[in-house]
Amino acid sequence: MRSILKKIFITTGVFFLVNVILLISLKGFHAPMSKHEPGPPIDKPINPKFPPSVISTKSQPSISKTNTILPVVVFGCNRPRALQTHVEALLRIRKDPELHPIIISLDCHNDETIQVAKNFGDKIKTIIELPDLGPIHVPSQFEHMSGYYKIARHYNYSINYVLNKLNYEGIIITEDDLEVSPDFLDYFQALYPLLIHDKTVWCISAWNDNGIDKKTAREPTLLHRTDFFPGLGWLLSQTIWNEIKGTWPAGFWDDWMRLPEQRHDRVCIRPEISRTAISPEGKKGVSQGQHYEKYLKKIIKNTVPVDWKSIDISYLIKDRYDPVFQARVDACPVITISDLGHLNNDKNCAQLRYSNNKEFITIANTLEIMNDFKSNVPRTAYRGVVQCQYGSTTIYVTPTQQPWNGY
Repeated sequence: MRSILKKIFITTGVFFLVNVILLISLKGFHAPMSKHEPGPPIDKPINPKFPPSVISTKSQPSISKTNTILPVVVFGCNRPRALQTHVEALLRIRKDPELHPIIISLDCHNDETIQVAKNFGDKIKTIIELPDLGPIHVPSQFEHMSGYYKIARHYNYSINYVLNKLNYEGIIITEDDLEVSPDFLDYFQALYPLLIHDKTVWCISAWNDNGIDKKTAREPTLLHRTDFFPGLGWLLSQTIWNEIKGTWPAGFWDDWMRLPEQRHDRVCIRPEISRTAISPEGKKGVSQGQHYEKYLKKIIKNTVPVDWKSIDISYLIKDRYDPVFQARVDACPVITISDLGHLNNDKNCAQLRYSNNKEFITIANTLEIMNDFKSNVPRTAYRGVVQCQYGSTTIYVTPTQQPWNGY
């Protein structure tokens, strides 16, 4: 009898031990969901700067990625070689001509440039030659800058033609002196749904004003919100165009876009690593090469292939982005300019504080990033914060005004 009881106790103990081991081994395992159960909204890789554990505890909205026809409108004038090089680059990276038809828009009536455009034949959708719209009125104080007034008129006519005559939902705007990255078109295709989904976003840009080699993190999928309109390869929706076209300016259209009256506290999305760069032809434009030698020619473009369809971009939605962004900045120690020479390689981030524009300019000059303001907004800034790399440390140039109350 005792031997029987002993066997029962041993058997029961072994059975209990096996079950405990099985439970431990299965910990964290999630059984497949029923097809009737809603799947998690995020099933794509999260950007490493925004790990899922710190994004949000709220229910996460998903952004569906559906292909939308987004024509590429190339603006040109009298640089035939630049136009040739730029369109050839677009043709090399274009995977689907139906998804990204190329439209060349020309001002200046330059015969050689027009012929370059025509030589592309059916590889492009159409050529817009700006009609004679009469003389341009330029205020006397800006007579030496009449080119900016011609450009504004050109943009006004052709953007409206493509969006409202040809009736596209959105367009990718480029210029003939831009170089493009291999994922330039995929980048815009992936981010267009965010532009439609998040009403606090009003443009997608391919450009990082501070995208100099040593000032950027080597993270080709990292994207940011910015209060500064970057341009230089950007995506515009028909909805936004119809909102702003009625007061389109006679000149200096890009600075006009940066005014509070147009921006309405909305942002653009920009990449950490630019998807465009300025070619040497950029020295020959209306700006006469302003900023070219010191900044623009040093901007690097992405060369790493990116499968944008597999990248979750919903961390860029304002309600998710802002608390993570603020927490990340707040976690960094505050240093002074004199501390920059003594930063340790193990210091991941630091803040440099500024209380006025003069102090910002001093810090920007020390970091060798762009130091100017448009409508009181520093280039690349979000909530007053400008970030860049300094060695292995991410520097946040941060306003002393906390909490943030606006520019």
